[in-house]
Amino acid sequence: MVIATIIGIAPPLASWGHDGFGPGNTRYNPDETVINERSVNRLAPRWTVTPAPGRPGCEPAPGAPRAVGDRIYLLEAGGVAAYHAITGKRLWRNTGFSRISAGPIVAGGLVLVAGTACESASDYDGALIALDAATGVQRWRRTAAWTVDTAVADAGAVVTSGECGTCDDARYGVNAYRLDDGTPLWTHPNETLAGPVSAAGTVLLRRTTGRLDTRAGRITTGTPVWSTGLKPAAVAANPAGTQFYLRSDLGLAAHAATDGRRLWNIPKESGELAADGRRVYVASAGRVNTYDAGTGRLLWTRALTQPRDPVRAGGLLYLVTGAGTLTILRPGDGTVVRSRTVYSALTTHVVPAGGRLLTTQRKVIRAYEPG
Repeated sequence: MVIATIIGIAPPLASWGHDGFGPGNTRYNPDETVINERSVNRLAPRWTVTPAPGRPGCEPAPGAPRAVGDRIYLLEAGGVAAYHAITGKRLWRNTGFSRISAGPIVAGGLVLVAGTACESASDYDGALIALDAATGVQRWRRTAAWTVDTAVADAGAVVTSGECGTCDDARYGVNAYRLDDGTPLWTHPNETLAGPVSAAGTVLLRRTTGRLDTRAGRITTGTPVWSTGLKPAAVAANPAGTQFYLRSDLGLAAHAATDGRRLWNIPKESGELAADGRRVYVASAGRVNTYDAGTGRLLWTRALTQPRDPVRAGGLLYLVTGAGTLTILRPGDGTVVRSRTVYSALTTHVVPAGGRLLTTQRKVIRAYEPG
């Protein structure tokens, strides 16, 4: 029996291609409609996958799975693998990467993975590899003098940044490529990405020499559109791509993506956040603080033990606590949504997409669907 028969509607197509959903790192999936407050109590385990390990000492930290269409993409065996979202059956696997340093990012029919040398103290070259999302076959590969530590794909381009420990002239740098074929678009030495965030095709670039300011530039050209004297980290954008959420010594602030105007600032606020366009949910120390996205006004607060990884989808707010338990709240007021589903302990990531809830427990991926 398929999900559409159980609940009367067809599941939406999954579209969770970046670590934080999309290029805005919003941690908000507006397309999820199957898993909601009524169906979350009927979630039942459907399949479990334990990715094969890579070489000891060369494995990246386990991350959130990517879910696009009917595929789930995971880091596995020193590479990346695709699984069928309904059955959990592996469809392909591409290994041979020395050490994956960023990704995967699923965009434009490609799976983008960044790699660098694992066991060399002097080889800082970074490679960006594009695999065919359907088959896992390599479509293109680009290398640069800098490692690839941060990457984001948007507006038909992918931009990466990293460092080179042996380079005298430019220790840090940013490269941008055309998504479909890897054609180089622009290069900025002595800059880094301020975070893996694009607001409707605008990224933030931080200078590493001279005047240490941060500039906003178009992802396709690198052309600056505004700058700020601050040195913030780009945490997220709003779903419309009209606001950046930046963290600096001043706290958490919202800035207009078009001209950099500061819209509001919350001193001392920090932590991971999710943004759904109406509210900004911040996993702070010992609590969740929720703010109005337009004004920064505090709307509600709920105490939780070391909350992290907030995720919004289907009228629900998911958070993982320090003990690895999953807490589900109503986003409007922070009240707890009771669920009879028993999730595995030590949960580290949650991805609601395509009518299923994917969780990561250390290296084990579990899929839940309404039963």
